[in-house]
Amino acid sequence: MDSVQRVFKYPGQVSAVKQSDMAFEVSGRISEFAVIEGEFVRAGKVLARLEPDTFQAQRDRMRAEVSAARGDFERYQAAFKHHAVTKQQLDQARRGLRVAQAELKQAQKMLDDTVLVAPFDGRVAKKMVEDFANVQAKQTVLTLLSEEALEMKIHVPEADWARTKKVDAVSDIDFNEQIFVELSAYPNAELPAKISAFSSMADPVTRTFEVTVSFETPNVVSVSPGMTGRVLYREKSEQDRIAGGFAGTTFMIPESAILAEPDKSASVWVVDPKVGAVVRKAVSLGDATGSRIQVRKGLAKGDVIVTSGVQFLTEGDLVHLMEE
Repeated sequence: MDSVQRVFKYPGQVSAVKQSDMAFEVSGRISEFAVIEGEFVRAGKVLARLEPDTFQAQRDRMRAEVSAARGDFERYQAAFKHHAVTKQQLDQARRGLRVAQAELKQAQKMLDDTVLVAPFDGRVAKKMVEDFANVQAKQTVLTLLSEEALEMKIHVPEADWARTKKVDAVSDIDFNEQIFVELSAYPNAELPAKISAFSSMADPVTRTFEVTVSFETPNVVSVSPGMTGRVLYREKSEQDRIAGGFAGTTFMIPESAILAEPDKSASVWVVDPKVGAVVRKAVSLGDATGSRIQVRKGLAKGDVIVTSGVQFLTEGDLVHLMEE
């Protein structure tokens, strides 16, 4: 008889924890896309450029205006020392210089904004416009996804949600070590995961609670947003449940060990180790997997059960254990 933990499974789809819809801060015509879809880039890498001519000309004009305003201010400053101009005239020249400097700063920023750079390491998921297209300020030109951390959103039925210990914040969750992500592309690999966010209100239509699970992937496998999979949750043992969590350890036994009762209940023959006699025990059954079935209640760790010929036994019959 095998002691197992019940596993809850919830389908989901991989998404990036960090995603950025990249856009220019100014309008213009794209002169270059420096990346292609699917390319991995480092933070600071140039992604695209706008034609800079108009912005360079504006910046150069403002440089000239700052130079002229600085010359005016310096002349007024010298004249003021000789009482040739009033303080009001000097202050006006100072304000003129400050305004020109602010406009130059803005013109330089607009020129800088014609170059789009990656804010973090990531992969170019999709280009939204064609090369040499005219784009508006704030218009998304490509989407960048971080691959440092991924997440999967799942929807937990209210019956399962009711089994969990109530918490006030993600930091209070104490069962992260029991959560794994299994991807459809890698069905034999379980990736450790943790809950990063959850909804405390059920969806009014589906009656489910949205839970976000984050995970990291080994460098030896390729995992991308959009891939499908499922989140596995292994419930805690009975001892752990007392501290708060999902309920108790169960057992998987052969279906051949089950005695079906007329009232649709079930029982098994448990062997008394002292005398070798069988004792009938009522059990509560769960899910079946292949030729084995889950026993939720009625058995304890260490119990020895009869797995064949159960229909021929009666209470107190003596049996002999067979060596495997």
